[in-house]
Amino acid sequence: MEEVRIKVPPGRIQIKEARCPNGCSLMDKNKLISSKPSIKVRISSRGASGLIYFNPFYGLFEYESELELHDGDIIEAHCPYCNVNLTSEEICGMCGVPMFAMHLEDGGELRACPKVGCKNHSLTIVDLDAQFAQYYDEERRPKM
Repeated sequence: MEEVRIKVPPGRIQIKEARCPNGCSLMDKNKLISSKPSIKVRISSRGASGLIYFNPFYGLFEYESELELHDGDIIEAHCPYCNVNLTSEEICGMCGVPMFAMHLEDGGELRACPKVGCKNHSLTIVDLDAQFAQYYDEERRPKM
């Protein structure tokens, strides 16, 4: 498969559905961030565990966590429902630690570094037209 890199301004793409490898939805309609359903993940760090809610807009690093997190902490991410580990095989090019991943509709994937403060993340889109239709409002969608 050929890879194409596209730069997208932060906050332009909304993740509307993210799932664990077992298919559990990670979206939380009860916890809104930026007025949209957040992405809910169970994390553990420094011997404690709790929930973290990520901003659903790609490139915005706002989150709310039940744990007190500090820059440099490395979290372990799990599905809050089936507890499957979300760690991927991809290594963060900035930190050298395994990234964690969430599956998107149409085969896409969202990956992020588990080191608090690291902004390394990536979005893989497999079906460009379907993904853009999902992420963008009709009037803001790029024409392909």
